[in-house]
Amino acid sequence: MKNKNKIGIFLAARSGSRRLPNKHFLRINSNYNIIDLCILRLKKSKLVKKIFLCTTKKKIDDKFNNICIKHNIKLYRGSTNNVSERIIKCAKENFIEIIVRITADCPIIDPMLIDECIRLHYKKKSDYTSNTLQLSFPDGLDVEIINLSTLIKSQRISKTKLNKEHVTHHIRRSKLYKKYNYKNSVNFSNRRWTLDYLKDYFFLKKVVTFFLPNIYFSWKDLIKAEKLNKSLINIKNRKSE
Repeated sequence: MKNKNKIGIFLAARSGSRRLPNKHFLRINSNYNIIDLCILRLKKSKLVKKIFLCTTKKKIDDKFNNICIKHNIKLYRGSTNNVSERIIKCAKENFIEIIVRITADCPIIDPMLIDECIRLHYKKKSDYTSNTLQLSFPDGLDVEIINLSTLIKSQRISKTKLNKEHVTHHIRRSKLYKKYNYKNSVNFSNRRWTLDYLKDYFFLKKVVTFFLPNIYFSWKDLIKAEKLNKSLINIKNRKSE
């Protein structure tokens, strides 16, 4: 594996969600809130040692500073709407060449899944590697690996608002880039493990409580646990999404 100092996890988080304001600070129990859980799990990656929490310069997002101090990770604050610019500037300033893009809406992200995507990214010599080009993993386990040079190129070619806000919109749709999709042998993409609504929070809290005191359960552990406890099965409601 190449120099780990050139790889960084870029955790996107902001407080201004209209659907569920301050969702990252909702408490799982007296020890953890959502953002704590996400960061602690990310730290279990064996191939990435640098984590950057990327948020906006808005005052409402000041609270992320204490989170970064608590977990000893770097905070980067940039443009509110131009998320791509935020990531590119953070990567350049910290000499990162490979970006692992994760959103804080995915508090039970699996570090082993991240590491496998990184291995494949190097093995396939890809510009972009993900597990979402063809869906097969539960929603909430989204991983994107992007070469900084690729992201810069995509932003020069496509200057649309959509590409600035959604970062990899152009990369995912263009044939200019070498892409690889990590696909699971069994399709579990109908599971919803992400955090957008209050009902998502109640489900995720139930999942973590089931596994406590172990907060480092794998995504496969949860699939197995579904057989023991049917309430841990959360299927997407297509009509409401």
